[in-house]
Amino acid sequence: MRVTGSLLALALVLGVGISCKLAERLGGDKNAGTVSTLWSDVPPFEGATKADLEIPLGARLIIRAFSQGAVNFISFRTSKTAQEVKDFYTNDRMKIAGWTPHDKGCVGDTEDSQNHGGVCLFEKKSPDKQEMLAIVIAQDEKAPDTNIFYARIDTTQPQKKK
Repeated sequence: MRVTGSLLALALVLGVGISCKLAERLGGDKNAGTVSTLWSDVPPFEGATKADLEIPLGARLIIRAFSQGAVNFISFRTSKTAQEVKDFYTNDRMKIAGWTPHDKGCVGDTEDSQNHGGVCLFEKKSPDKQEMLAIVIAQDEKAPDTNIFYARIDTTQPQKKK
């Protein structure tokens, strides 16, 4: 009887969580804060075209974990490999654009010899503003394209509650 009650309670909690899209709510609105053009202080990857893609849930959760600031993002797609995109966003290139690399700058996956993605983290500080830039690079498994997600987080401005 106790096991049946526990399973029923677990099923109820799971059902409510799924029906309320709990994970989506924790990750934030996938379309919130989208901008129409890449910011002028972020070097554009040559040949990439704007794409109407949503930031994957896992990446949204990571971005929200880093900061509770206001988030804006934009996505692009390129025919270049994830490694080529990662190699473009060097610490030196981003320093020239006014960004400070966060620890190692760009970090890729290392599960095999081919790099299918990565994350680049940069910071910008001024007397009245502190921002973080996350560049999420993801090789599309269904197509030969690479998706590039740029998320800019204003850590001096708390995220608005809905």
